[in-house]
Amino acid sequence: MWRNVLSDEGKKIAKNAERAQASGDQRLARELYLKAISKFVQATEISGDFSEVSVLRSLVSYYNERVKALDDELSCDPVLESVAFMPEKKQTHDIEITELLSGSGVEGAVFGAVLGIAIEISLEGREGHAIGTAFIIGDAASVMARSRQLVLNPFEGHSRDKRKLTDPDIRDNIKEFAQLDGIFVVSGDGVVEAAGRYITMDTGGVKLPGGLGTRHSSVAAITHATKAIGVVVSQSGGVIRIFKDGKIAATVKP
Repeated sequence: MWRNVLSDEGKKIAKNAERAQASGDQRLARELYLKAISKFVQATEISGDFSEVSVLRSLVSYYNERVKALDDELSCDPVLESVAFMPEKKQTHDIEITELLSGSGVEGAVFGAVLGIAIEISLEGREGHAIGTAFIIGDAASVMARSRQLVLNPFEGHSRDKRKLTDPDIRDNIKEFAQLDGIFVVSGDGVVEAAGRYITMDTGGVKLPGGLGTRHSSVAAITHATKAIGVVVSQSGGVIRIFKDGKIAATVKP
């Protein structure tokens, strides 16, 4: 119960931080991000669920990256303030993140960034409307070989640096292109290879809980056939499901 309260509080605070950052109040945004990180860390300490802990640790990584970016913008000395919100001893949950991503070639910070964007899409939608989308992270060459473009790839022709998730402008572009049919393909080191991609695989061998549609079954199939990790945002309800090896590895309910 308490871990859910802490997690929900963290998400609300992070949302307020994003609003502050969008309005230009970088110092307030930094303060709120650190508070959100604190809530997520506390939730990991009392959770015994592997999937939930992995997701929470990814959120910590994602928002820590945002704090670092704000530190650079503010040109201030962070004085290691974020350490106050992290346990002094090494987190044993770090190995659980490693297990989730093992064999995929996906960097932890990249997974955290994609998950953070997925949560924003789930909470905000686009132009007042709920939208669903999916990200396939890692093993990009194999994923591209098992898919095709539904529409013109908006990322084609752009430099690698301009397609990295570390580029602040990329998040808004992803949210905009999330309205397109198809999936995003992201390399393990965080380069967006394509949007509007259609998976051309047979999904007949995939077994998922009832009520999940073709987007989920397609992502399950591609993660079974490749080393990639899948992140799916449901249009109905905004639930986020993480796929690995053709199965649901974790569920996030923003």
